[in-house]
Amino acid sequence: MKIVYCVNSIRSLGGIQRVTIVKANALAEVEGNEVYIAVSDHKHGTDVDQLSPKVHVVDLDINYHNHDSDRSKLANIIVGLSKKIPHYKALKRFLTDLKPDIVISVGTSEKYLLPAMKGRTWKIIREFHSEKDYRLKHARSRFDRLKSRLVNFYDFNFVEKKYDKIVVLTHEDKEMNWKGWENVSVIPNPTSFKCNEPSPLSEKVVVAMGRLHPVKNFSSLIRAFKLVAQRHPDWTLKIYGQGEMEATLQRQIDESGLQKQVLLMGFTSNVQEALRHASICALTSLSEGFALVITEAMECGVPVVSYQCPYGPKDIITDGKDGFLVPLNDESTLANRICTLIEDETLRQNMGRVAKMNAKSYQIERIIEQWMDTFNNL
Repeated sequence: MKIVYCVNSIRSLGGIQRVTIVKANALAEVEGNEVYIAVSDHKHGTDVDQLSPKVHVVDLDINYHNHDSDRSKLANIIVGLSKKIPHYKALKRFLTDLKPDIVISVGTSEKYLLPAMKGRTWKIIREFHSEKDYRLKHARSRFDRLKSRLVNFYDFNFVEKKYDKIVVLTHEDKEMNWKGWENVSVIPNPTSFKCNEPSPLSEKVVVAMGRLHPVKNFSSLIRAFKLVAQRHPDWTLKIYGQGEMEATLQRQIDESGLQKQVLLMGFTSNVQEALRHASICALTSLSEGFALVITEAMECGVPVVSYQCPYGPKDIITDGKDGFLVPLNDESTLANRICTLIEDETLRQNMGRVAKMNAKSYQIERIIEQWMDTFNNL
């Protein structure tokens, strides 16, 4: 079976890129499979050593992200649209020559192009790595909200229904947002690694990971951790990630007098190592498509304290068993749950063991079985 993933780039290892590489590597090990990743942006960054030599990378050389950062939003949209036709032609030429069985849109610049291809012989799948209404939730200006509504109308009335299959990450998302859609299935993301040496849960470290973006809500976590630090000043919160809010968050840390307790660690490509040196993982996002860091923490035997945001934590965490779910933006309860795990080492160790056991559901072998069933059914 010939399988093609379409994605902007695999040279910046965010969550989407990590799980795409993990799935592509595993699918390439299935007898009879040929796996390709077609990328539109391949000029920046460096090749990743996590990619199997059995996976073929095809550079379509479109480069949407060569935009001038000084351009206005409107100008960048116009430049981006001008590259759609070259992208369509390059992608269709590649797919027509290859004659694949399955083509998967990871949900970036190709998502509108695949359904528009006439005469295709391959089946097309759209992966949703965010909730259905992610555009409006991320919109921060009147212009962004208007654009989001227009794109949503076009997307869900004219584009998504042309896909042979839509795959979402959580049952909560499907039940809330996809009622009446018969071509929607749930396949969670796999953990991006296997941890053979779980965290001993002995270091006085709480870890959080994600883009430094408003939707990740790290400002709420910092406020909550100020309450934790008052009771446990010897514990540290390490936040891994980079993004537009770095200066804002650092200023909040400084103004709160938490310079020794809260550290912005920057980007890390070694998620497993960071988690293995933590005793608790915290997640305070306003919304998630899945929250990969939860399953990665569980794989390392680290209990997670998470806001119950839509649409990920509720599917993964069993409250009080392998972690804690906290009402969204309830900073006092979040701090109390973190303190409970700090103060009760037996509970922390027991939760860590259950988390490690439950993480088996997200190991790559089980997820690939679901994907192969989906391909074969199509």
